[in-house]
Amino acid sequence: MAKIADLWEHHDWSSTEYVNRWAEGQDPKEAQREKPFRLMTEVIPYAKDAPITLLDLGSGYGALCQFLLGHFSNAKAVCHDGSDEMIKLGETRMAGLKDRVRHVQADFSHQGWSKKIDGSFEAVVSSIAIHNVRAYETIQSIYGEAFSLLKPGGCFLNFDRMKPSLDEQLKWLRELGFENVQCFWDDPKRALIGGFKKKN
Repeated sequence: MAKIADLWEHHDWSSTEYVNRWAEGQDPKEAQREKPFRLMTEVIPYAKDAPITLLDLGSGYGALCQFLLGHFSNAKAVCHDGSDEMIKLGETRMAGLKDRVRHVQADFSHQGWSKKIDGSFEAVVSSIAIHNVRAYETIQSIYGEAFSLLKPGGCFLNFDRMKPSLDEQLKWLRELGFENVQCFWDDPKRALIGGFKKKN
């Protein structure tokens, strides 16, 4: 039986009304997330003008993606989400980045979601999304599939609630083959963790 995280609020990602209301509630929080988002731009091991491709897991309406593309001038991004309604909202909010962003729908609570995403990436990132699957074994499997999508030398970065514990999640990353695994930033509620894929 899967070990389940503590229950959080229920999310109805299939509802247009709920998704819009949720996004409006997140907007004021973006200023609080600027520090970990900025740290991501420093940790991603490529020049700011490099023509890299990013994958944003559980991208939602695109707050993290927009921030990163604002710092990596020649980067492109794939925004992944499991919700049609969230993808529609992301496409609306990122209309100005249309030529640099494409969206893919896949439910990362089910193994094999990564097969729906073409290509490989210099960085796989996520913000306040993966914890929503709740089952710890599923979180671990998401990390494994993220590793498979990385190019050698690339990095995986997850800014999220640390349930299970920070130490446990760092252990998973090491066991999956990530190198230089670290906690780059944390506070009582969230942390930014990640690691790198060995260069060839």
